[in-house]
Amino acid sequence: MTKQYFIIGAGVAGISAAEELRRGDADAEITVINGESYPFYRRLSLSTYLQGHTSLEALIVKQPQDYAALRVSVRQDRVTRLEAEQNRLVLASGEVCAYDGLILATGGSPIRPPIGGLDLDGVRLGYWDIQDTLWYEQQTQQVKGRSARAVVIGGGVLGLELADCLNKAGLEVTILQLTGWLGEPLVDEAAGQIIAKRVHESGADIRVNTAASHLLSDENGRVRTVVTSSGEEIATDMVGVCCGIQPNVSWLEGSGLRLERGSIAVNEHLGTHYANIYAAGDCTWVQGGTRLTTCRPNRTWQVATLQGLIAAQNLLGANRPYNEGLFYNAGVFYDLPYTLLGQFNPAPEAGCESRLYDTAGDRFAYFKLNFKDGRLVGALLLGQQRRTPILRKIIEGNYLVTGHEPELMDLKFKPKGLPVADLANAGDAEVEQKLAAYSKL
Repeated sequence: MTKQYFIIGAGVAGISAAEELRRGDADAEITVINGESYPFYRRLSLSTYLQGHTSLEALIVKQPQDYAALRVSVRQDRVTRLEAEQNRLVLASGEVCAYDGLILATGGSPIRPPIGGLDLDGVRLGYWDIQDTLWYEQQTQQVKGRSARAVVIGGGVLGLELADCLNKAGLEVTILQLTGWLGEPLVDEAAGQIIAKRVHESGADIRVNTAASHLLSDENGRVRTVVTSSGEEIATDMVGVCCGIQPNVSWLEGSGLRLERGSIAVNEHLGTHYANIYAAGDCTWVQGGTRLTTCRPNRTWQVATLQGLIAAQNLLGANRPYNEGLFYNAGVFYDLPYTLLGQFNPAPEAGCESRLYDTAGDRFAYFKLNFKDGRLVGALLLGQQRRTPILRKIIEGNYLVTGHEPELMDLKFKPKGLPVADLANAGDAEVEQKLAAYSKL
C-alpha cells in the first residue's frame, strides 16, 4: 500500500527530508506544505540580494521542474491544526489530509518585543525571509536620493547584517543594543568592541545598554521617532526590529505533541512520542543525541539539513541517532566574517583558559582559542579567517596540545597524526564568498 508522507515547511530541513524520503521510498506519495509565498530559497544569501550582488532568481534553490523530477508535491498553504491521534492535518484552505508519516519542519519567526508602535507604517518585525528582504528593498528605494534615516533594534547577527545593508544603501543608521556590546552573547566584550569600531568607521551609530521604549508616528501614521529607554528621541524614516527568532509552534496547541522551551521536543532520533511524527530544524529541541562541546541550540543551515535527513531516514525505519558533532557556526557580524567552534565563549565556571593571538596589525581581527586540560575546546575568530579547518579537526580529534598553545595559529603547525587530507576547507560556500569580500580599511 502506498504510503502518504507529509512535510510541513519548505525550508532546508523540510526539502532535505523530502529528498531523503524519495531516496528511501520510490513509491510513496510525498507532499510538502509551504506556508511561504516563495519556493525553497537560500536564506543565507538574502543580504547579498539586498546589497545588489545577486538576483532574486538566484536565491531560489528549487524550481517546479525540480519537484516534478522528485515526484514531490508542494502546496502553498498553512496547517492550522494537527490531529495526531487521528493522523490528520487541517489546512487553512479547509482541506483535511490523512498521513502515514509526518515531519514537522516549520522553522522560526521573529520575536515581537514589548515595544509600543510596532504596527506603524515604516516598521518591519524581523529580517528573516524573502518578504522581509523585499520590504527593506522597497523602503530603501523609496527614500533613495534624499537623506534618510533608519533605526535597527537589536545588535545580534541579523540586526548587524541588516544595519550593514541599510548603511551601504545610503541610509543614516543607528543600532540599539539592549546589552553592553554588539554581538552578545556570541562574542565576548573585546570582540564586541572591535565590531563597534567597524560599525562606527563605516558611518553608522550605536547605542548600547539601550532599549526602544516606544515608537512615535507622524500625522499619516508613519514612524518618525524612536524613543529609547534613556528618553532619547531618535528621528527615523524606517525601523527594523531584530530581537531574535522563536520556533513556529503555536499552532500545535492541543495537538498532543510535547513542547520544551518553546520548541518541539524530540528524542535522539528526532522523533516525538508519536511513532510516525518527527521534527527537524529551527522548531526542535533535541533531548539527547551526541553534540560535542556545544553551548546552545545551533540553528544553522547545516544543522537543519542534517536533521532533515536523519528525521526522514528514521521515519522510514532506520533508527539512526542524531549526531550533530562539534558546534560550528560561521557568518558575518555587520561585514566582519566570524567562525565559532566548540566552547567558543565559555562561562567562567567551565574552567577553560583563553589565549589571544597576534592579528598582524589588523584592527578588525580577533583570534581567541580556549583550552581545558591541555586540549583545545573552542575558538572564536573574527575578521580574517585563518586555520578554521585544522582547528576544527584538533578539537574533534581531542588532541593533547600542551606546550604547543602558542603555535596553534601558526600556518605551519599541525598536531602529530593529523592527516593532511583533513586540511580541506570547512564551511559553506556562502561564508567563503563573504570571506573573499572582506577587506581591511
